[in-house]
Amino acid sequence: MKVRYEAGELLRRVLKKILSGYGVPAALSVVFISIIVYAVSFRNSNPASGFFPRAQAEFLEARGLERKLSGLKERLRNNSNDIQALFESGLLKFQKGPAGYIAAISDLETARTKGLSDIRTFYYLGRMYQAVGLYDFALQEYERFLNNRPDDFEVRMLMAKLLFAAGKYPQAVREYDNLNGRYPENVLVLENLALSRFKNAQDWRPVLDALRKLGLEAAFRADYVQAQIAYENKDYASAVPLLNRTALNLKSPELIDRVELYRMLSDSCIKLKSDAGAMVALNELLKINPANDEARSLLARLTRAQSKEARKAQKSRSTKAQSGKGAK
Repeated sequence: MKVRYEAGELLRRVLKKILSGYGVPAALSVVFISIIVYAVSFRNSNPASGFFPRAQAEFLEARGLERKLSGLKERLRNNSNDIQALFESGLLKFQKGPAGYIAAISDLETARTKGLSDIRTFYYLGRMYQAVGLYDFALQEYERFLNNRPDDFEVRMLMAKLLFAAGKYPQAVREYDNLNGRYPENVLVLENLALSRFKNAQDWRPVLDALRKLGLEAAFRADYVQAQIAYENKDYASAVPLLNRTALNLKSPELIDRVELYRMLSDSCIKLKSDAGAMVALNELLKINPANDEARSLLARLTRAQSKEARKAQKSRSTKAQSGKGAK
């Protein structure tokens, strides 16, 4: 009875979190997607039991998904204690995306309460708790999963990133150090290790030196990490050339948050009183995200200020010209 109560209370907390407007921050969601995509080549695709889809490419198409859900609904109508049907239902609702997460969590937690023992449950619950902002619950699920599969690259990365996002920098450094020991030439691991060491007041430079030795693409991404560090240190003069170099040379722009890159670049230029540079960066940002009202408003303000300065300069030149004619 106590277990059932705790599961119900947990679901109420999730629902309250969703309805309160909390979700994954934009930057975190981008990294989250990058980790999922990047990790496919590193993870074990043969789970201990049954089908184990993790990425969109492995999910069922909408028509087949709804057909299977309909069949599972009928099974549960006939037997509400069919824990395998509950698990499969939760898995399919997970595949529907964020809109299906509350129902998916309910199915999986109910199946677990009724006796389901399947390590895949830890993975799916971890992903969904992370997506709705319940990071402590997500960490618990990832830890449970890793107790069974300590070598799972994707989940190690997800947990390390979550520790970083939660401000638990010493733990994040430890996780990334362990991953770096196993994958010493993994670009994503090195990037995050450098940032975690910076946040934990440790020397991050040797990590970026190692990253730059992995080729041009890795060197450009090292520039971006160093630019982030310079920006956070308010060293805008160092951040601007690094951000510009990254923007010009990055061959795989989908692997970084370009909106964040141009936001930092525009802000750094403003801090350095380089309105022209800020306007270029804001225009690039709006090409990527035309709906960014903050960038549009800032660009309009800078454009008005530039026009005002141009009119003032023109008036000054005209006045000098008139004065010159009068002197003759």
